[in-house]
Amino acid sequence: MRAAPFGFSKVVFLSHVLTDGTPVFPGDPPVRIWPAATIERNGYYLQSLTFGEQSGTHWAAPAHFHFGQAAADELDPADFFRPAIVLDVRAAAAEDADFALGVDHVREWEATFGRIRPGSAVIMWTGYEDRWDDPPSYLNQDPTGGLHYPGFGAEAARWLVEHRSVGALGTDTMGIDPGADDRYGANRVLLFDHRLHLENLCGLSQMPPIGGWIIVGGIRVRAGSGSPATVFGLIP
Repeated sequence: MRAAPFGFSKVVFLSHVLTDGTPVFPGDPPVRIWPAATIERNGYYLQSLTFGEQSGTHWAAPAHFHFGQAAADELDPADFFRPAIVLDVRAAAAEDADFALGVDHVREWEATFGRIRPGSAVIMWTGYEDRWDDPPSYLNQDPTGGLHYPGFGAEAARWLVEHRSVGALGTDTMGIDPGADDRYGANRVLLFDHRLHLENLCGLSQMPPIGGWIIVGGIRVRAGSGSPATVFGLIP
């Protein structure tokens, strides 16, 4: 294995592999992948893909929720490089599928690890990444179609934006909002001024609570709402 860059000890993937049938948010376009060219027939190998901009592990630009805010092609390079803060909420998420992170939970984390630095990506590690290969369990829909997975409460999202100047919120679930929040409170607070959301992350067990960084890749689509992403974790 090659040495990690920039003085870090290790670099890891924090994104799922995009596959045919990848879980998507209800109503979003499905992910479809099929052969477009083969070495036997064409002399080279190529696949064709169709997917929505918010498919698989992905990021959203502010334009995803707000008119007049930055789209995918209007973000700055530095928007995709962030100090990473990882909050382990697996116990709470296992106890309550509708768990919403509150300001008190963030303050408890800071009491142990210190104040969150401006520009950070604050990431919830819920453990739902372990359900990825079982889409019904991952989305956790009830008989009426309602979704049930943990997320950031709107109040906590607002506090993190206003009092800690975070640059991104992330999660290993389908959305940074709790699945039951059909008003998307955390997203509506977060997505202004070049801030991003990161959804469907994985591999968070490899990241420290503080001291790591993330690098977020993707496609710069004209007027795009975001992009599927390869997310790298840099570990001190």
